[in-house]
Amino acid sequence: MAVEDLIEMKFRLADGSDIGPSKFSPSTIVLSLKEKITSLWPKGYSLLKSTQKC
Repeated sequence: MAVEDLIEMKFRLADGSDIGPSKFSPSTIVLSLKEKITSLWPKGYSLLKSTQKC
């Protein structure tokens, strides 16, 4: 497969850092994308903010 046939994806986290860019075949399934992104996800980083109620 030629390089121009690949899809390049990059994810931006809320703190401005990026995951990727990574190149994938158009036939890549969502599960494979999820596994790749979660393997690159920064350890200890969460999208959920803790809230304190007074």
